[in-house]
Amino acid sequence: MSDNRPLLLVVASDAERPRGEFEVLVCGVGKTGAAAATTQRLARGGVRGVISFGVAGAYPAEGLAVGDVVVASEVGVLDEGLDTGERFVPFARAGMPVPGAGWTLCDASLVGEPSTHGEFRVVRGRIATVSVCAGGSRLAAERAATGAVAEAMEGAAVAFAASLFGLPFAEVRGISNLCGPREGARFDLTTALRNASRLLSKQ
Repeated sequence: MSDNRPLLLVVASDAERPRGEFEVLVCGVGKTGAAAATTQRLARGGVRGVISFGVAGAYPAEGLAVGDVVVASEVGVLDEGLDTGERFVPFARAGMPVPGAGWTLCDASLVGEPSTHGEFRVVRGRIATVSVCAGGSRLAAERAATGAVAEAMEGAAVAFAASLFGLPFAEVRGISNLCGPREGARFDLTTALRNASRLLSKQ
C-alpha cells in the first residue's frame, strides 16, 4: 500500500527553496531554528519523511567541485566542544552528550536519481553540521579527518527532530563553495541548488 503523505523539505532560507510541488519548511539558518521549526511542524503529523535541503561547502581534499551534489550517508554535529588553540575537543569526548553529535544514518530511499548525467557528480558521504563555517585550511582539514566530505548548518538538527517522531531522514546538498580561505573563492548558489533539485522526486 502506497503512502500518499508528502515528504517535508526543510531549508534554511527562501533562497534555497526548490522549485516544484513540495511541502517546504523554512527554518532559518543554524541548528536552533532547524530543530525547533522541524519539531513544531512534525508534531502536527501528516508527513512520511524529512529531507534537509540546500547548499554546502565541500572539504577541498575530497575532490568535489562547485555544482556537485552530496547525498548524505550520515550526518552529525561536529563543532560543539572546546577549542584549545591547538585542536578541537568535542564535548562528547569529555562525557557530555550533545544531541546529534553521533553519526546518524540517513535513508537514501527518500532521494531520487539525477535526471541527467555528466554535468555534475553525485556523491554519497558524510555531511557535517556546524555553527561556524570553515574559513581556514586547518579547520577544514580537521573536519574532513572525521570522514565528512562537506559541511552545512542544519542537517543533524533536522535529523534529530525527525528521530523523535520515528521518521526517516535524508540530506541533499549542492556544493556552492569549497571550505577554506574565502578571499577569491568561488561561490555559486544557483548552480548548486539547480543540480541538487534534480535529485528530489516529485511529491
